[in-house]
Amino acid sequence: MTAKKRPVLLVLHPRHWARPDYRVLSSMDIHHVSIGGKVPRKLSGTPTFDGYAEAITQEGLRDLYAATERLQPDFFLFWLHAGFHAEHLAEVKARAPGVKMLFWFGNHRTRLAGNVTKIGKYISALFVNSKEPSQFKLYHDYGIKHVGTLYDGFDPDEVKLDETAPTYDCFFAGESYIYAEARNEVFNFPGTRLRRDFVIAVSKRFSLACHSARKESWPFPTLREVYHPEHTAAMRRAKILLNVNHFPDFRQAYTRRTIRSLFARRMHLTYYIPGMEEDFENHKHLVWFHSTEEGLAMIAKYLKDDVAREKIAWEGWRLACERHTFRARLVDFEKVLRKFFPAVFK
Repeated sequence: MTAKKRPVLLVLHPRHWARPDYRVLSSMDIHHVSIGGKVPRKLSGTPTFDGYAEAITQEGLRDLYAATERLQPDFFLFWLHAGFHAEHLAEVKARAPGVKMLFWFGNHRTRLAGNVTKIGKYISALFVNSKEPSQFKLYHDYGIKHVGTLYDGFDPDEVKLDETAPTYDCFFAGESYIYAEARNEVFNFPGTRLRRDFVIAVSKRFSLACHSARKESWPFPTLREVYHPEHTAAMRRAKILLNVNHFPDFRQAYTRRTIRSLFARRMHLTYYIPGMEEDFENHKHLVWFHSTEEGLAMIAKYLKDDVAREKIAWEGWRLACERHTFRARLVDFEKVLRKFFPAVFK
């Protein structure tokens, strides 16, 4: 009897899924291609291997097209890497006409972004990092039939945690986007002012390591933007890791900031996100707050209580190692994929 053919998945990120120890978890035949070539680099030149920050290279495109033609994949999972556009998806489709394009979109929007509309006709399924009904409706209304949830992940063995004592009270990495909003209405984020006010208030009362790609985002000195694996080391230099989502009302919207804070094994302090109690226990795995004043009070409280703060950091890390590794993500991903495309797995 002829063995049943396993569905073939070609993936740009995460590369981990193509490793033998990950592939045994899946009924799919998984292959990875680095769109940035053999040694992916951020546009700024900083080496990065987190998958998100890769910018396309000619070497990476050649590898992608060759793998597409050779494997004739059933599925192609891609992220919007710098320089990766509709014409590249068209080339993949031309070389493997039967492939289903799976777009992992790590951003939220209140209206369709141009980078989505330009590739929309190629998308068979889209994954967002929340369970927010309005996001599902946004893409369903646009004509994308299958929309699911896929959170970020991490490989806890990949980055060794630095055990040196932290030198800052708090850490934040990111923008306020207040200037981006003025330039482009698609960047009109409900939480922009809330994030800005909170981070500025923290900077006035506590020592803050704020890493930002755009210095104009903040009215105080910032540190340079950092990428994996440096990002984890940078987080470890602070006692408390901060988060305010740009969409604070979106249900169970967990960005990389939350997932990677837990893996850094420092206490994560975040503005409350609806549904968070379904996934975390407050003051056990992380700490949430509902206003700037409450957030500042929580920082002051836990800076004074090293034992309680470190206990939360460890409990959050343990939970992340159980539920938010790339191994867990592969199981989550295949479960949703089987629901969307059952015929491929028969």
